[in-house]
Amino acid sequence: MTAPITIPGEDQIRGVMLASVSTDSIEDSLDVLYTQGSVIIGLVMIFLTIVAVFAADRVVRPLHQIAATIENVSAGYSDDVLHVDTFTETKSISEAINKMMGRLKLLDDSREEFVSNVSHELKTPMTSMKVLADSLLEQENLPVEMYQEFMGDIAKEIDRENKIITDLLSLVKMDKKGQTLNIESININELLEQILKRLKPIAEKKNVEIVMESFRPVTAEIDETKLSLAISNLVENAVKYNHDNGWVHVSLNADHKFFYVKVEDSGIGIPKEDQAHVFERFFRVDKSHSREIGGTGLGLAIARNAVIAHRGAIKVYSEEGEGTTFTVRIPLIYTAS
Repeated sequence: MTAPITIPGEDQIRGVMLASVSTDSIEDSLDVLYTQGSVIIGLVMIFLTIVAVFAADRVVRPLHQIAATIENVSAGYSDDVLHVDTFTETKSISEAINKMMGRLKLLDDSREEFVSNVSHELKTPMTSMKVLADSLLEQENLPVEMYQEFMGDIAKEIDRENKIITDLLSLVKMDKKGQTLNIESININELLEQILKRLKPIAEKKNVEIVMESFRPVTAEIDETKLSLAISNLVENAVKYNHDNGWVHVSLNADHKFFYVKVEDSGIGIPKEDQAHVFERFFRVDKSHSREIGGTGLGLAIARNAVIAHRGAIKVYSEEGEGTTFTVRIPLIYTAS
């Protein structure tokens, strides 16, 4: 550092003062700082890397557990409940997966039960026909009357088998997602009259009186085939599970948005504990009586599927020994989803 030397009162510079300080110590300090700083930075980087790996492992580990559970599900449903409560997000994901697994297990159990029921129902008529046919083959010189009786029984079993297969096909078609409905504007009063006319011979065999009551003319947008099948099943059940000399009352009403069909009977009724299951496939309140009158256990399941396909609702009310009432509510104007 330099500074000029002057005499007060004169402008002339008499000399220059030079002051200097050694920078060796500063350079040494900088060298030490650079060396130690690099070491410190390296240690910090290593520490941060270890922390990052640990944090990443902690974050990824729950995802690995979830992935392993999903793999187990794909290999075969696992009964283990997934508990990954490490983070709020993984807890929500594990709860959602548990719900999905529960739903899949329920569907799988339902499928197995359905296949078992179908196998049993299809096998029963075949077994009966085999027994009847073997009896005919084993006996010689059978009277014509007995031969005719056996053949009549075989014909009944064939009809029963055909009805089961027909009902199963109807149910499978209705179960398909995105099923197409042939929607038309139909006169519901005339439709009910046609259904009751077709079922009148069945009712006459049991001396069951069918009465229809219409409160007003009703026209609605429906699939005539599917809804006819649903109403037919309800009325046919009301006749079949009725007492001799009983009655079936079918009524039709409507408001500005829906039309309502009510099917009441004076039949044997449904126990309260069974009412929640009547729409399940192959469910029968009285299995021996159902087999005796030719029930397949699919009629109400078909009716429910047809009503739901129309965005409607179906309910059952019953008192054991006093009769049963089914109510159906269908929108007047069909709205596709």
